[in-house]
Amino acid sequence: MYVKRYQVRRGEKQYVYLRLVEAYRDEGGKVRHRILATLGREDVLKASGQLEQLAGSFARLDPPLLGTRREVGSLLLVHHYLTRLRIKETVDRLLPQRGRALLTHGEVVVALLANRLSAPAPLYDVAGWAGGAALQDLFGLPGQLLNDDRLGRALEALAPVAEEVRGRVLLSAIEEFGLDASRLHLDLSTLRFAGAYEDSGLVRKGWSSDRRVSRQVRTLQATTPEGVPLYLRPHPGSTAELTALGEALERLRALMGPGLLVVADSALGHLSSLCALERAGVKFIVPLRAQTGFAERFLSEVGAEGLSPLPYVSLREKHLPATERTRYRGTLRPFPVRDPKTGALHDLTVAYIFSSEEERSVREGRERALLKAEAALARIRRGLGGPHYKTKEAVLRRVGTILTPPLAGLLEVEVGECGGRPTLEFSRVEAAIAEAERTDGLYALGTNLPEPLSAQEVLRLYKDQWVVEQRHRDLKGPLRVRPLFLHNDDRICALVSLVGLALLVFGLLEADLRERLDGEELPGLLPEGRSARPTGRNILAAFQGLGLTYTHGGPELDRLTYTQRRILELLGIALPWPEQGRGPGVRRCGKRG
Repeated sequence: MYVKRYQVRRGEKQYVYLRLVEAYRDEGGKVRHRILATLGREDVLKASGQLEQLAGSFARLDPPLLGTRREVGSLLLVHHYLTRLRIKETVDRLLPQRGRALLTHGEVVVALLANRLSAPAPLYDVAGWAGGAALQDLFGLPGQLLNDDRLGRALEALAPVAEEVRGRVLLSAIEEFGLDASRLHLDLSTLRFAGAYEDSGLVRKGWSSDRRVSRQVRTLQATTPEGVPLYLRPHPGSTAELTALGEALERLRALMGPGLLVVADSALGHLSSLCALERAGVKFIVPLRAQTGFAERFLSEVGAEGLSPLPYVSLREKHLPATERTRYRGTLRPFPVRDPKTGALHDLTVAYIFSSEEERSVREGRERALLKAEAALARIRRGLGGPHYKTKEAVLRRVGTILTPPLAGLLEVEVGECGGRPTLEFSRVEAAIAEAERTDGLYALGTNLPEPLSAQEVLRLYKDQWVVEQRHRDLKGPLRVRPLFLHNDDRICALVSLVGLALLVFGLLEADLRERLDGEELPGLLPEGRSARPTGRNILAAFQGLGLTYTHGGPELDRLTYTQRRILELLGIALPWPEQGRGPGVRRCGKRG
């Protein structure tokens, strides 16, 4: 059966009609053709969009040629998790199909997530990737329908409901996988952009984590202790950290209900922020900022002798001898705080923690800063009276740029004049340095958790903050959220939101497999067949190169390696096609079969 173009001339005009024709053999064995239907004039069908619909319908049904090979890779895993999360159904419920659309918005979202988790590509290249991948075989989505215009329109439609989609998928993940979301680790990161973006309300200049001003989009992430990023939300690049955290906390409280414990970095470490969390009924563990005066309270109320050894050992130091591990000491103390907004007194608790690694790092940093400042001052002294330092005022201006707040009081500098020529003398203030060293390695973790509580428990909970920082690296590494070749704010917001959903699947895959292995390593995850602890990156990499081939007996999957088979068995994923050499008897199917 095929579509035949049939030309008709009427006067001086010529028209082309499309007919659906079937080929068959008559009683004598000769090939005959019969017209099943006249579809209409070609130009009318094109103008009305019916021809595109027809092509799209055939694209879903058209089987590949025998011998065609398609890349499966990690799509087996991705299909399993996207199906359990019901992402397609969630998006289609919020954005029902309208008009003559050949794909629903939910199908487009699923295709973009599958691409991001398998072989991240810009929008203009997704159709090319889908044409060579088993996307149609697993998801029923023809690659030729995923042109960049269709993808862009889906992103624009998704942007207004992205927050609702995030919330529903979050709840679906908790319900389907039994996640414990009573404790969430929050952190902010930035995505840098290159280009003008002069009219953008989302890509804005702001301070990034490396203390530089750049065009960026802020992303806030909330991750479970097991490393599952349940929530990722984009914010304009100029948004203040407290504003972004406050908006996210309001949304998470609405979704999760009472009893939520939030662990965050020092962006929430202001006393006013802690009071706001206490008023909202949110439990927290947050490192206090220096402006809260915790160091002065420690010296006056506790002192070094008030700290007790803590038996905490980080995961990265468990293989080290005890003498080479970081030593921790700590204690709990009451930390009453007067609410600046209501005047109420909040009875908070502070865990004073001393870390030998932090002490060494702070002292080494201070020594480097002092040496750098002394070298700069020595250069000034050698150039006194020269073209740059002719006057005392010029020397004072330059010295002011060297003596930054961290060095204030640690160096004594005297600038004077002698015979019309400026002079400069400097030396270290050893007493001030010794006083600063009294709190080296000390930090304070503020909390409102109820008793019974210990400094060891507070430290253990806070030290899980690395999981959210690791997910920031995965966002920018394996999932390649950058670069974004987009200039429309709605499309940027929606695409970042989708990469956040892909990161959720990434984390679920890792956490799910680790739970089923119960702490054991899996052979074959590293080169040369070496064993390793599963990560999202090496799990997906283990399926690289896996493909299927269309044969007379139907699609056949490449023979699985031991590692691939073990992963699928642990996760309970059944194979949709037989492996080569293991399939049922030969049956005819496919083109030219």
